[in-house]
Amino acid sequence: MFDFDGKVRGSGSRVDLSGRGRKGPRQAPEESRSDFVKRQHQEREARERKRIREAASRHIQAVYRGHRCRRAQQAEKRQVFDKRYADISKVSGVLPAPQKAKFVFQLLVPMLRLFAFFFRKDQDEERLLAMAELVHFSSTQAESCNFLRIFLMDESQLPKDSSRQGALSLLEKLFWALLSCQRNVDVLKLLKAVQQALFSPSPDYKPLGSISGAVVAHLLRRTPIFQVLPPLCQSGQLLQAADVVLLMCSGLEAVSLETVEASLRTRQELLTELLSTPNLVEALCKDLSHPIAVASLRRLSSLLVHTAGVLATKERPTAAPLLVNIATLLERFALKMTSPAVCVGAELLALLTWLSWAKESLSGEEAKPGSATLARLHRGSFVRTLLSAVGGSSREDVLLAVCRLYFAPSSGAESEVDPPLEVLQTLAFATPLAERLFPSFHGLMRNRSTEAIFQALQPPSLANAEAIRLRVFCCVYAVQLQPMYDYEFFGEANPLRLEEVKELLPFLNRLAYHFVTAMPDQASLLPAAKALRTSLTSLINLLYHRHQRRPILDSDHDWILPESRTLLRRAPSALNLGTALGVPETEEAEDEPEAMEVDESGEMGEFPEARCVGSSATSSVALAEKALQAVLAEMPHVLPFEDRVSILHNAILADQDQRRAFRGPWGLSTLDKRQIRRNHLVDDGIAAFEGLDEAALRDTFRVEFVAPDGTLESGVDGGGLFKEFMIHICREMFDPEFGLFRATESHSLYPSSEAFTQFPQAADLYIFLGKVVGKAIYEMILLEPQFSRVFLNRVLGRINEVDDIASLDKELHRNMLQIKECPDVEALGITFSISVTEKGMHKDINLIPNGSNTPVTRENLTRYLHLMANYRTNIQFQRHTAAFLSGLQKVIPVTWLKMFDPYELNTLVSGDLRETGFDVADLRANTVLSGGYEEDSPCVRWLWRLLQEELGAEDLGRFLMFVTSCSRAPLLGFKNLNPKFCVHRVPDGERLPTSATCANLLKLPDYTSYQSLKTKVLQAIRAEAGFDLS
Repeated sequence: MFDFDGKVRGSGSRVDLSGRGRKGPRQAPEESRSDFVKRQHQEREARERKRIREAASRHIQAVYRGHRCRRAQQAEKRQVFDKRYADISKVSGVLPAPQKAKFVFQLLVPMLRLFAFFFRKDQDEERLLAMAELVHFSSTQAESCNFLRIFLMDESQLPKDSSRQGALSLLEKLFWALLSCQRNVDVLKLLKAVQQALFSPSPDYKPLGSISGAVVAHLLRRTPIFQVLPPLCQSGQLLQAADVVLLMCSGLEAVSLETVEASLRTRQELLTELLSTPNLVEALCKDLSHPIAVASLRRLSSLLVHTAGVLATKERPTAAPLLVNIATLLERFALKMTSPAVCVGAELLALLTWLSWAKESLSGEEAKPGSATLARLHRGSFVRTLLSAVGGSSREDVLLAVCRLYFAPSSGAESEVDPPLEVLQTLAFATPLAERLFPSFHGLMRNRSTEAIFQALQPPSLANAEAIRLRVFCCVYAVQLQPMYDYEFFGEANPLRLEEVKELLPFLNRLAYHFVTAMPDQASLLPAAKALRTSLTSLINLLYHRHQRRPILDSDHDWILPESRTLLRRAPSALNLGTALGVPETEEAEDEPEAMEVDESGEMGEFPEARCVGSSATSSVALAEKALQAVLAEMPHVLPFEDRVSILHNAILADQDQRRAFRGPWGLSTLDKRQIRRNHLVDDGIAAFEGLDEAALRDTFRVEFVAPDGTLESGVDGGGLFKEFMIHICREMFDPEFGLFRATESHSLYPSSEAFTQFPQAADLYIFLGKVVGKAIYEMILLEPQFSRVFLNRVLGRINEVDDIASLDKELHRNMLQIKECPDVEALGITFSISVTEKGMHKDINLIPNGSNTPVTRENLTRYLHLMANYRTNIQFQRHTAAFLSGLQKVIPVTWLKMFDPYELNTLVSGDLRETGFDVADLRANTVLSGGYEEDSPCVRWLWRLLQEELGAEDLGRFLMFVTSCSRAPLLGFKNLNPKFCVHRVPDGERLPTSATCANLLKLPDYTSYQSLKTKVLQAIRAEAGFDLS
């Protein structure tokens, strides 16, 4: 016996439970617990695999046995079918027509049951044709013997063992068989029979019973019956196609399920499948004089109206033909054949809703701009026809539907794009869309915060009704403004009144700023949001550029947003402006970037993204930097000009600091001096710059002047001689007498059209001047030339508009306006060509192909004026600007300058152009006195008196040139002059004043009288003798 420990009590023999006796070979060592568990697991898996194989084997055997049994039964039923069909054929030949019809009617249901049981496509096609022929024969007989009339009979009249539901199932199987065998002709015959049996004669086709439409609805839902339509459309069988469409419409109208919503949704899905037939509506519209065609189109329109409210959101693979069919129905039927009062109401809204749904369902190549499908919507005739109807509608929902059609994103589109220009132009000039849309979001502008308005647009998608309306307005109004002259903008030609524009601008400005700062990363925006942002900022910039020519708002300060200063306080001082200058990589400082100093005056708005981040100061700085970069790129005008100059200068200083090995005091001794002969300034200047690569152009440039007699001038270049060199070379090369530039009436410069004829190396000269201007900006040196707005627009990559030509030639601009208002343009004899002068010879340039032979008429006058202005302001200086820009970008990226408008860029290059020279009070407040001079010293008081009361603008410029080597006041005032302006006392009262331009130091002798000081100072500054004066 065993005890509780499993041991054997007593002296009896032990039992070996493994089945092996004690005698025999030596036993193997016992397996471990883990090996035992592993072996048990493997055995269990093997048993499970065996069980699955056996179960699968039994199932396969059962299926195979069932298949063989079914095949055997089908073979038997085929024999029965063949025998009965032979009997029918045999008896039919001897029976009179009434008895034959009744005989076939009685056997038709059993025959259809047999056929439905055994039918196989590859074996029974002949039997299928025979069965279809019997059904068609029965459908031509009297009501009591017509198989298709079963659906209209009372229960007592039905054949034995038959029911309407059973007959419907058998009819469905017959249609399935015919469709699977591509027997479309027989399907059409059978459909025609159904139509004749269950509906009244054409063109009304009213159902003869309550179940008539349900029969067709059942076939539409259970069979691919729509496949019979494409061959009819391709072959041009209009009437037959219209008949089939009418029958299918009857079926769609009769769809009835458990709920109304389910019925409508099923009806909509079937209608979508019907209208996905390629060219269906095009075929039906070929003969609108036929009643059947008109009836079919009217029924389709009615179904579209009733199902527009339950459109499914899922994508449709057949969206392209669906869109084309609905667009054709709208253009060629709904807007022409129905009354305008009807079409501009519910019917137009429903068709627009369907069109938008089909467009948004496009995917792949169909969703891309320029696809044939979208071209159908963008065709000018369609747009004009549609918008002429919309223009007469006062319904807000119809207007929104048009906006959604052309501006809502497609689900398959990778990026959102605006409609083609032709569509935008039609929307802009053929309809009062801007005037209609402006009141629709007018309520947004009043009594709501900018953040509340932005949230009403539902970020981040920004694709709701309000957002779409706003985007449409911005796009359309921008197109209207582009060809509009300034006098028209301020007159009656503007779709909006000037008061409305003044109300609109601050609203758009603040909304765009909030958008840009709240969602600064444009790459992460959804397509609709990106499109809205682009259209919004584009319209604002368009209006801002027009404001620069002629003020729209009362002051330039009205464009500046005080809350934008918050970004400056949060962002790092050395902002990354987007394009590196190719400096060597350096380790980032561990300390947090120092915030830029700004004026604390003004309202400080909350930075939108501050709420979206944690307490990390680094994250806040990074977000502020990204937001500020977006603002500077898209709408820089919201920041004061002085702050943007500080941003640029800080970026330049950061770059210079990384080049301190060649720019610091210890690096100056290693730099070669560039000898510049004063009587060969241009040649030596070009030679000095020519050998410098992009990195060397940004290093310190040391100059040593050579006098006309060949001797070196005294003085060491600590920066002053280089500034003097820059000033003098610009004076010479930008002089209109030199030939590279011309001057306008306001003395602003633009490239000479004859420069490339006069100078063989003109491109190199423009490149050199681009380097000079770029170097001046990089070194923060102010030059004297003033450039035309037209030229600077091209430098900044902007396209000049028609009214910009006034900044080049005011007389030409006046002539253009006179031609525009001329009642008889043809009498002027103008052609699409323009006359230019090259090498003293007049030459005609065609503005269009064969332009010299194309007369200007009233119809094409607007095009002529824009082409001429485009040539004068954009094309004519293309080579000049490209060369100049090439040189400029070797020193400083043009992207750094795009935060400025042309007027501001002029100020950045040339400083303040006030006729008063400079602000003497500002200079006095930022002047250091040394050598014994004090504020109440007589010479100091006489100096300020001379500058304030005696000197004109020209002499003030000479005075600054004498002391600082620059005739312009510092861009941001004398507080930014480095080193500070200093007046140093010289004990000798007989000497002339001297200067150290590298230190901005005026060495003023201690004169004994005001008249002596005045005489000596004027003699010194007018001599322009440089260091030799010492």
